Amino acid sequence: MPQAPDTRRTELLDAVVAHLTEHGIAGLSLRPLAKALGQSTYVLTYHFKDKSGLLAAVLDHLDQQQREALQQWASQAPPSSPGAGILAFWHWQTRPEALPLVRLDYEIFGLLASGRVSGHHPRMIEDWIDFIGHQLMAYGWGARAARIDATLISAALSGLTQDYLVTGDTPRIEEALTRLAAYTDAPGPGTKQPLPARARGRRSMSRKAAETEISAEAVAERA
Repeated sequence: MPQAPDTRRTELLDAVVAHLTEHGIAGLSLRPLAKALGQSTYVLTYHFKDKSGLLAAVLDHLDQQQREALQQWASQAPPSSPGAGILAFWHWQTRPEALPLVRLDYEIFGLLASGRVSGHHPRMIEDWIDFIGHQLMAYGWGARAARIDATLISAALSGLTQDYLVTGDTPRIEEALTRLAAYTDAPGPGTKQPLPARARGRRSMSRKAAETEISAEAVAERA
């Protein structure tokens, strides 16, 4: 029985994203891509019309993948503070198996920022800010303060991610992350509720410590 067009299109997009994750998006061309995927160029043009259509579909697909990843993250037991969440999320997104897709995302951001890709505005950044904002509101931020602080946290994490991808200077970057977490947890007048003393006194948290905290709180939540 033939596959439904939407199913076939989704499978093709999964294969295209897997290929781009390994080889990058620079120099993308339909004919070599079709050959690498073991498909005819006609199959790609049938589903995506042309290179621009394919790229727009890839961006939409990555948007959806990020939304699913954020939903998965949000389903875990909440960290003890927003700062702890920042540190734990950083370690989660920089897992070795996650880095190739992170690199692809930032390659695409670079193309969008340079104007070399136009006609499509992915929702990844807006979705990420919305996600952070909702997390902050759960800890007592007002809606406006949450939106502004989420924008600042998003920008800081984006810059640190680019730094990490380029330099790999983990000690310096994780020290900067610790400062970002401390800033986020520090109570501000009229913006958010004070956090417990143990959250305000937080120091650097290693990958293992962050994962241990998440696991321990998940067990406590189920108990």
